[in-house]
Amino acid sequence: MITRTRSSLMHLLAACIASLAAGAPGQGAAAAAVPTPPGPELLRGRCGGCHLQSGGDHFARISDIRKTPEGWLMTIVRMQHLHQAQLSAEERDTLVRYLADTQGLAPAETAPARYALERRPNVKDLQLPGDLQTMCARCHSAARIALQRRDAQDWLKHVHWHLAQWPTIEYQQNARDRLWWQKATTEVPQELGKLFPLHSQAWADWSQRPHADLSGTWLVHGHEPGQGDYWGVATIARTGDDEYRQTYALDTAAGEHVSGESKVILYTGFEWRGSGTRAAREVHEVYALSEDGGSLSGRWFEAAHPEIGADWQAVRAGPAQLLAVNPSALRTGAAARVIVLGSGLDGAVSFGPGTHSRVLERTAHSLSVEVRVDAAATPGYRQVSVGRLSAGQLFAVYDKVTRLEVSPAFAIARLGGGRIDPVAAQFDALAYTDLAGADGVTAVRLGYLPVRWSVQPYDQQARAAQDEKFAGRIDGTGRFLPAAAGPNPQRKFSGNNAGDLAVEASLEDMAPAVTGKAHLIVTVQRWNNPPIY
Repeated sequence: MITRTRSSLMHLLAACIASLAAGAPGQGAAAAAVPTPPGPELLRGRCGGCHLQSGGDHFARISDIRKTPEGWLMTIVRMQHLHQAQLSAEERDTLVRYLADTQGLAPAETAPARYALERRPNVKDLQLPGDLQTMCARCHSAARIALQRRDAQDWLKHVHWHLAQWPTIEYQQNARDRLWWQKATTEVPQELGKLFPLHSQAWADWSQRPHADLSGTWLVHGHEPGQGDYWGVATIARTGDDEYRQTYALDTAAGEHVSGESKVILYTGFEWRGSGTRAAREVHEVYALSEDGGSLSGRWFEAAHPEIGADWQAVRAGPAQLLAVNPSALRTGAAARVIVLGSGLDGAVSFGPGTHSRVLERTAHSLSVEVRVDAAATPGYRQVSVGRLSAGQLFAVYDKVTRLEVSPAFAIARLGGGRIDPVAAQFDALAYTDLAGADGVTAVRLGYLPVRWSVQPYDQQARAAQDEKFAGRIDGTGRFLPAAAGPNPQRKFSGNNAGDLAVEASLEDMAPAVTGKAHLIVTVQRWNNPPIY
């Protein structure tokens, strides 16, 4: 008898996640020697032994579910691990693609829970109505539920499977004082079937649309927390059926030039999954293609540390447009080199009243402009114009910072040690100037500014335990680096290095200094790290 543990399942799943994000079939000389059968044939041959086929192409359970690529991957890996499903890496990848394309989710259906697919850390989870939050989202995120679709009958089967797989559910829900089983088997499946139904008009419409061709030049901009803004140009070349190779060259606010490339699969006609390198870092990419095929948005993150990553926005080059300005604000009396990103950037350049502009360099998709702001210029947003193009709220003038907003406002970091890496927490300080006017106060967003970072005990209990001494440290970019896990003889009762901290950002070139705070919990290691948390 083979004994299998949850930790070994996570190791297998981690390897499969890398294959999914790689945007390319699995490797292996033995498997490569034999052509992989197409999806429908694989489904019959590899899955039909347990999942009864009826009515043509209907397979019990399989055909009654819709999932994202990550959702189907988790299901298939579980079949391999717990039920000895015999699949090569190439066959697994083929099945994930086939099922995601034919039984996936439409863009509108994934939108509320995309943060889980993009592995965004410290994001507030969806709140399910009524008892669903208590019944379903105590062990994993509500997003995992929202990223699949079933009818009420199959949601009931899912409830039964949960109880068989995790018999302690009754205790986990503190459910002995209420009729939890009656609710779980009557009300919950019906409610889930209404919220997340198998059949929807959104999927019926989307599944009939042809997949867009992403080949061409794209303009890119984004923000990496702790590091600043970046911008540049990406070239996407088609290499196969819904497969692409992307190369890009970026400039950063710190004056660095960054190049990268990735291999990509476009699942379900809009789900971009890529894997490659950005400078010296191995990264994964989870983006969503807009329904009109004209823009990509999402997040890339380090393969080994998903909590470290950045937003990614890209639009097709071609239509005349103003896309981004960096830096997005200048102080009165200051001068700086400002980059304008866009297409069709011909003609005179203006940054609005109280500013003076001189074009230093023009390229196909950007302008380098020297901008000077008068000392007496009125603070507020400016209309940026290049020839006939103009855009508001891409650039602002300010005389002082009145508020720092630290993001995330609440964060969790995790101790590391042994085979488990620590999970860092990355903070950013977003600056505002609040302007009083006839219609009330207008908050003018100035962008992310460099600040001084520090941590203090969050409350008296944390101060007494000296949490700021033991839990870890914060560096100059706002990244909190947790300490090692395990008993610490220097702490009371040899306690772990967990802590409850206040994170403070301070902008000291203002008089008086402007500060902002966030709350950070440093807690124990995380052992399970599935692609949808």
